[in-house]
Amino acid sequence: MKLRGFKTIVVGMLAAAGCVLALLSCGRSATAPSASSGQNAGSGQLLVSVSVNGVTPAAGKKIEIEGTSLSQTTDMNGQTLFTVHAGSYVVRAYDIGTPGPTREYVEKSVVVEAAHTTRTQFNDCAMCR
Repeated sequence: MKLRGFKTIVVGMLAAAGCVLALLSCGRSATAPSASSGQNAGSGQLLVSVSVNGVTPAAGKKIEIEGTSLSQTTDMNGQTLFTVHAGSYVVRAYDIGTPGPTREYVEKSVVVEAAHTTRTQFNDCAMCR
């Protein structure tokens, strides 16, 4: 076998092996969270509280996390709890009274850390409606 033909075969086989390794590694990232005890190791919790005039809990308020399909309503204590991947999020609270023009929702930016509970508070101003 000629040396030139041998080099061509070796280069082709190396390229094919590289493609196979790349395909096998798809979906597996060294930084991807691993599952443990029912939730992702890279997840945290987001506790959202809504109160009326800063005093009484506001039950039944719709809370959603923008850019996700996560949406819940507050319980009788005016709270709702989300489990999400660690990262930055925008939380929306609907039907919240605020000073100034009426808005459909109020937003807050939050950063959720892995294995921590991040808390954010909304105030429903009853006199502002």
